[in-house]
Amino acid sequence: MKKFFLSVLVILVCSAVFGITFWVSWEGEKFYRDAAAAFKEETGIDVEIVYFPKIEEKLNINLKTGYLPDAAMIKDTYVGDVAASGRSLSLNLASLTGYSQKFLNAYVWNGEITAVPFYADCQVAFVNLNAFEEAGIVLGEKLDFDQFEAIKESLTGVVDYPIAFDFTSPYVMFPYVSALMSEEELYELNIGASGSREIVSKIKEYFDNGVISRLERAAMNKLFAQGKIGIMLQGSSMASKFREKGPDFVMLPFPNIEGVEVSGIIDSKGFALFNSDTSEQCMSFIGFLNEHSHDFFVEYDKYPLFGSDSPQELEWVVNQGKFMPNLPGYQSLLFEALEPALQAIYSGAMTVDQALSGAQSYIDSIR
Repeated sequence: MKKFFLSVLVILVCSAVFGITFWVSWEGEKFYRDAAAAFKEETGIDVEIVYFPKIEEKLNINLKTGYLPDAAMIKDTYVGDVAASGRSLSLNLASLTGYSQKFLNAYVWNGEITAVPFYADCQVAFVNLNAFEEAGIVLGEKLDFDQFEAIKESLTGVVDYPIAFDFTSPYVMFPYVSALMSEEELYELNIGASGSREIVSKIKEYFDNGVISRLERAAMNKLFAQGKIGIMLQGSSMASKFREKGPDFVMLPFPNIEGVEVSGIIDSKGFALFNSDTSEQCMSFIGFLNEHSHDFFVEYDKYPLFGSDSPQELEWVVNQGKFMPNLPGYQSLLFEALEPALQAIYSGAMTVDQALSGAQSYIDSIR
């Protein structure tokens, strides 16, 4: 008991000298500020919350200069960049009880845990239940592209766009581009592989035949909220906005493609620590956030990455999902190479083989 109180005393004394600063981003700025105030009232530890709308741009600079907070929110895809900088702390597995190995693995770089997992969004198929009910369509647990022609026919006249997503979005298309990749091809970012060309060619046919409509993200979100789309592929972070104004809907895993299993991307966030002198205080505040995050997760439809009694509507989707490799620069290079290739394919300026081969040549020239 004396040892426990001594540890608490040490933390409080250090906090009085240092305080701690957390850089946060994405949704929930008020949640973090309110939690910091409650944490200070309970423990006496002062937590400064600094919000950045585009936190990776800030970190890209500050990882070089060394001017960093005690902790910062990062995406799992940014783990390699943070760890490779040599600025972040390696975390002790013993301090991370209650986290599944799958979620911890997304934050491991070179065998070391680089950040504390917090929550996840994920790629989903938003299904307009009002439209499906009006059309008399029975909905299963998982969709497949080979159902889309019949669904399109049934929803024609019920909604303006029976099925829609953005073919030119590397974020949406990556699960399909990578569906037939081996693990080695995935980590090498081999988007020119024969399996990738095969899947992209199949999907393009659905657009060419008018089964699927291409809409850009902003327009698509607006139209779904108005009840004018039957099925939309998008990130689950939009769910809270659709609940405020939109049709009744359900979120399902990304559709398979003609029997080929597809795993949507899990887009998770966690906290990287940068100051060994305040790491205990930071871990204490992260634990406090975990304990007080129920309403935040409900409000913004987040999936908790630690043991929690929060509603887990997305559990079925997350269990079928996968994390993108967290190698340094992986996601940014993927998007730089794949987006123009998909644009060229959709416009007809290039064949699938030409565009993906060209994108692969660009990747190989950079890596």
